[in-house]
Amino acid sequence: MDKNLKINLGSGHWKLTDWVNVDIDHDSEPDVVANLTADLPFADGVARLLHSEDFIDQLELGQAAAFLRECHRILAPGGVLRVLTPDLQKLAHMYLNDPDRLKDLWKNFVRVPLSLDTPGEIFNIGMRFAGHTFLYDAETFQALASSCGYEARRVEYQQSEVPELRGLDLRSPDNAVSMYFDCYRRSVS
Repeated sequence: MDKNLKINLGSGHWKLTDWVNVDIDHDSEPDVVANLTADLPFADGVARLLHSEDFIDQLELGQAAAFLRECHRILAPGGVLRVLTPDLQKLAHMYLNDPDRLKDLWKNFVRVPLSLDTPGEIFNIGMRFAGHTFLYDAETFQALASSCGYEARRVEYQQSEVPELRGLDLRSPDNAVSMYFDCYRRSVS
């Protein structure tokens, strides 16, 4: 069995070339249609690399743990899961310390209409925007990942020790409040 697959989970309309793109949305024409909150339609240990951007934050904490365990199952030993997710700490910091930057980011990149045009409204909508269910700070995400069999290393935008994971990030520090992790699969006893 080939253990060299690269799988992009939650691809939407932004597919990665030379990756198996997976999404539940038929209209986005993924390579594989699948519900990422259920068992993934891949054999054990079949993937060398996984990628997921702005999906895990759409899940309740227990669902996120199940998703990470399922990713662990399909990753080959030594495999890596790249995860991008909004950073609760950055969002809160911007709200408290740089509300003008928060407003600029919202108006220029998010572009969801506001009623009051205040940082408080942005913070509240931002917590629920685009299906956000649970926003992580780095400590919380790393604790969750560790409990699911990963060593989660925080990395910079477009950076990775794994060359094939560099340059994949859609959301940058200029247009989002994302954080970036390379999650290395550990053996689970």
